[in-house]
Amino acid sequence: MRMIRVLLTSLLVLAPLAAHANPQYQPMQEQSMQAPQAQSSQDVFSYSYLQVSRLSEHSDFFNDRSAGNGLKFAYGFAGGVYLFGQWNQLDFATLPGHQVVTGVGIGAHQAYSQTTSFFISLEYLHDRLSSGILNGAMDKYWRVDYGFRRHIGSIVELDGSIFTDRNANFGARPFGEHLGIGFNMTRFGIMLAGEHTADGNRIEAYLNWYYK
Repeated sequence: MRMIRVLLTSLLVLAPLAAHANPQYQPMQEQSMQAPQAQSSQDVFSYSYLQVSRLSEHSDFFNDRSAGNGLKFAYGFAGGVYLFGQWNQLDFATLPGHQVVTGVGIGAHQAYSQTTSFFISLEYLHDRLSSGILNGAMDKYWRVDYGFRRHIGSIVELDGSIFTDRNANFGARPFGEHLGIGFNMTRFGIMLAGEHTADGNRIEAYLNWYYK
């Protein structure tokens, strides 16, 4: 798992450098010095979408694997601010029940180049277990997420982020990495992503509809 963490963190660090080093954007930078234009601030990625997902994860805290479905809705405003909310229900493989995770948050994004966007978000999450597990205990915590979205070619998208969950009781997650790859076709996107934290790992496949 240490190798996975090193690889994901390295990609997150190198992505901005790779975007900056791309020679095809040098002429545009020189042109912008001669005649500044507002196009440089236009983000090529949409942060207004409806997402349907399928998740599978293993938690060391529960010592069990769980899987289920999720929904996420995000709405972007002018100026690079967006709001979002999510709902996930995961059924445990051996424990007698499930957990439901809901969350709301706010984020901000900014274009780095014609192919790369950076974002940061703050989310408040509520995790509730069914009555058969820990008497239906609840967990409330904050998540801070910082990452990027990058086009590789015409439709391939690479996503990555690092995040921290603060005051989480169902497994300590002070630091985590997320990496995803898929296809972004303007109105629709399909992605496959993985996450690693101190409490375990998650695999997620999701379909996005970018409605504006």
